[in-house]
Amino acid sequence: FGAVTMNFIKHVATAALLVALSASASVFADTVKTNTGNIDTIFNEKAFKNIPQNSQEVKRFVVPTNGIIALEIDGKVNLLSSNGRFVIQGTLYDTWAKKPLTTMSEITKNASIIPMKELNLNIADLRPAVWGDGPKKVMIFTAPGCEACAAPLSALADLDPKEFTVSVLSLGALGPASQQRNIELYCASDRYRADRAIISGNSTQKFDQVKNCDMQALARREVTAQILGVSMIPFIVRDDGSYVLGSPKQGLKNFIENK
Repeated sequence: FGAVTMNFIKHVATAALLVALSASASVFADTVKTNTGNIDTIFNEKAFKNIPQNSQEVKRFVVPTNGIIALEIDGKVNLLSSNGRFVIQGTLYDTWAKKPLTTMSEITKNASIIPMKELNLNIADLRPAVWGDGPKKVMIFTAPGCEACAAPLSALADLDPKEFTVSVLSLGALGPASQQRNIELYCASDRYRADRAIISGNSTQKFDQVKNCDMQALARREVTAQILGVSMIPFIVRDDGSYVLGSPKQGLKNFIENK
């Protein structure tokens, strides 16, 4: 390899190692507890600050899909596997936005939006718990046992139900107990009370179960969460497609009203 190529590989390898080490230190249960909307939450900022001062500045952005991180080195965007092993050189094409993303600013802008209207997602097919019946649509992914979900869900009371329709989608994302409770809520014969339990975070109320419960909508819900890149709960998508991982710092009302 030439000197330029070797220099590039050295810097990518350094950045990759830092990303891999910091990412491996995070687990789903830990990120749930972080009260932040910063999409860089899986990174160890201290590790990045310890990069030698004479090294090139490395910009990074976690692409909302499984296992891809965008790195900008010397003004060039490269894609990195989340374990830091593989560097992908080529064009990142956004099939939702229907255009290539060639700069870090384009990646940051487009990957920070989930174009719900363009995706033609029928949320009713996922059988959400629904709050309100207004024209502005909001989607919240939560899970039984999610402590960080309590604040945004309780803040629904501050919203005008004639202005917003909030679809709350419960996932069994926090281990076996969370999965079991999620199935109990999904298969409850009293849908209204079960949906209120999801929105209120009630983890103890018992429900009679539907025999031969059809799990298709729950399966679609899990697949949708993966497609949308739900890597932390709560995961909140507002009407314009902007989303936040974790509980919004500014509060739910200010976030969905874009304040």
